[in-house]
Amino acid sequence: MKAIDMLDVHCVRLLARSPFAVLGFADADGRARAWPVGGPPGFARSIEGTHLRFTLPEPAAIDVRTGCSLLFFIPGLGETLRVNGRPSLDGAELTVTVEEAFMHCAKSILRSSLWEKPVETSLPRLAAPSGPLADAEVLAFLSHTPFVTLTSWDAQGAGDASPKGDPPGFLKVDARGRLAVADRPGNRRTDTFHNLLEQPRVALLALRPGDDRVVELSGRASLTTDPTLLSSMVVENKPPKLSMLLDVEFARLVPSAAVRDAQLWNTSRHVPRSELPKMAEVCIDHLKLNKQKGLAASAVRALASKTVIGWALEQDYEKNRY
Repeated sequence: MKAIDMLDVHCVRLLARSPFAVLGFADADGRARAWPVGGPPGFARSIEGTHLRFTLPEPAAIDVRTGCSLLFFIPGLGETLRVNGRPSLDGAELTVTVEEAFMHCAKSILRSSLWEKPVETSLPRLAAPSGPLADAEVLAFLSHTPFVTLTSWDAQGAGDASPKGDPPGFLKVDARGRLAVADRPGNRRTDTFHNLLEQPRVALLALRPGDDRVVELSGRASLTTDPTLLSSMVVENKPPKLSMLLDVEFARLVPSAAVRDAQLWNTSRHVPRSELPKMAEVCIDHLKLNKQKGLAASAVRALASKTVIGWALEQDYEKNRY
């Protein structure tokens, strides 16, 4: 119920502070893509609360018949803003008709320590037997990344971008050369998994703190509960209940002007929490704006309080990261 079909005042305020996002789209060949996009804070602007508009960093053959997704980052903030909708192109200008907007919980960023100064550690390098994932530079980057964004689509072509984060080294490669991404507690919406059960195309964008490069991967995904694989993903004595496996069909390691210009890891550019809305207030206001009908939905709107939700969020972030 925290999802709304517009950009309200909270979304607009967060967009004004965001210099960076991951854009998920399908290209003209139907391939899943995940691109870093950005500019000065507020590069993506709301048009009357129903549309979102910004300039692409390079020409893109976007399939406008298929939905797109955006995951917006506010440097220093744990929560991210997810916006899903339908794209239209006018040259390099991308306009997204907003179908869904909501705040994503901070757990993936907390687990990955995304905004903290990276600690140089010696980690085993991933190994893949063959295919696009066997590229040595790509594997070296993925071996140290703590954070990825997954983009996926449902059977109707509605897009979604979901953050995944853990300590560096959390990505694995199985015996068949597929990239494994652990599922951890988060929003509990399971958007990605619902989507890939309907159609398996997925794109992934990996970030590494302090590095202006990104890795983009795309291919076909599946789910597994293989106990051997899951046992290799234990963190704080807790294995994940599920993992995604990506059969990589496309991989590239590229410098990103969007990451560079956003200065994501420059702490002097991080936005103070005092200048941002409190997440409990955002949650309450979005619950009220949500159009879900029924007795249960009405009860949630009536009983939810900022004090209780604020306390619940703090407890959840602290005790249920894994």
